[in-house]
Amino acid sequence: MATSYNSMIGSLESAAWQDYRASNTSMVLFYASDPVSLLPIREIPEEFPSDIIPEPNYETGTYGYFGCNKSKVRNAFFKAKIRYILFMTKYAGTSADHNGKYYITGYYRVNKVADVKRVHIRNLSEYSCLDEDCCYAMRADQVRFVSIEDAFELTDKVLASWDYKTRITKQTRISLNDEQTAVVLKYLDSKDNIADEYTAETERLQPVSEEPEDESEE
Repeated sequence: MATSYNSMIGSLESAAWQDYRASNTSMVLFYASDPVSLLPIREIPEEFPSDIIPEPNYETGTYGYFGCNKSKVRNAFFKAKIRYILFMTKYAGTSADHNGKYYITGYYRVNKVADVKRVHIRNLSEYSCLDEDCCYAMRADQVRFVSIEDAFELTDKVLASWDYKTRITKQTRISLNDEQTAVVLKYLDSKDNIADEYTAETERLQPVSEEPEDESEE
């Protein structure tokens, strides 16, 4: 990251979080998974500072707070009153049987939002929301992530049933109606929630602290 993650953690609770009303629809969003881990955790920087944004931030159940990529997508999510973020990745981890395939590995049930445009401008060296009226971050009251063996595979058949016909990229977003959403949620809810293991594995693989000078002064 191009800013201090720890300092932003400290301001998380003081953000202007507001209750969020939404329908039981969802949006499928892409994240990059890490090649070193068996778990499909998000990509971990090799060193700090880094341009790799810690999203999805399953540690805090937030999305869009610690980085400003996809600001237009997050604003569209808010305006459409969508309830769930379904996190999709092209698995890059150590399981050869799953490598290179697309999976939904977890979800957020979003219950709060905050306009974090000022937070981003104050804390980040790069942000995409300068010309936006608002920049919404999401916060979840339900965070569920599963093992790669339990993940929901995005086969050609599944994508066709969603009427999704183009190639999946890092910019892909797929909007699902309430019935399509319910199918994915039912599947993931039937598997063990190992979000805590995602957090522990992410912490284990983190490089040396991004703030060594501050720590030595303390």
